[in-house]
Amino acid sequence: MTAASRVDGDPIAWGFLLSCLGLAAVHLYLATLAPSVSPDDARQFLLIGAALLVGPAVYVTRYWHPVLYLLGAGLAVYLGVLWLLSGTPYPLVGILTGLIATAFALLSLLLFVREQSPPVES
Repeated sequence: MTAASRVDGDPIAWGFLLSCLGLAAVHLYLATLAPSVSPDDARQFLLIGAALLVGPAVYVTRYWHPVLYLLGAGLAVYLGVLWLLSGTPYPLVGILTGLIATAFALLSLLLFVREQSPPVES
């Protein structure tokens, strides 16, 4: 699959990209604009937001590999577990982020399976 054809008219690929950008936006918001975030947390949110921006940037190039879908899904699950284990700070934003991250992880897994599955011959 070429980089250009990966997103052309594919609602699943667009959903994957938009959910990844949405996760990045939430984390960058928390890093830069949220008034109640400590400086240490802000640095962490900034790094996470920047990491989430790398995915869409690479997705539209020839350097994308399907295993990166699994890496993205793993990151989303890791961030969710980290949020739960840290006592669910910023609960409203956390729930919104969780919904976006769930969609992102499911779309990532769907795209991975779709790209790794052999074509069905009829």
